[in-house]
Amino acid sequence: MKNIIVYLISTTLLASCKAQQFDIPSMSGRYVGVDRAKNTLSTSIRLELNKDSTCLFERSMDLSKNICQGKWGIVNNCVINITCNNNPILSDIEKALQCGDYIEDSLQIKILDKDKLKIGNVILKRK
Repeated sequence: MKNIIVYLISTTLLASCKAQQFDIPSMSGRYVGVDRAKNTLSTSIRLELNKDSTCLFERSMDLSKNICQGKWGIVNNCVINITCNNNPILSDIEKALQCGDYIEDSLQIKILDKDKLKIGNVILKRK
């Protein structure tokens, strides 16, 4: 019985994901969100997805900022995969020291609909 319920939930989630077709032009744009759950300081997230498959992801909290510049694509019509190609330590040590941190490797962002994305506990809304 438990396996049947898990199968039905998985199938429903997969079907809802396939019901809407997302592509790069339809998902391009600016998305913003705020995470207030971690502590009293809020963390803001800004994501810019460009039509040429380039992107900028910024996560700011107080005086620190995490940045990822790279390429993005849509995987299985459900997830935006961002591959970061910036490493400020290799390109500019002063910039790296001022920025606080950088994101290397990749990010996975769930597509909720064409105007909402989710990364961790944060819902990003199109602006």
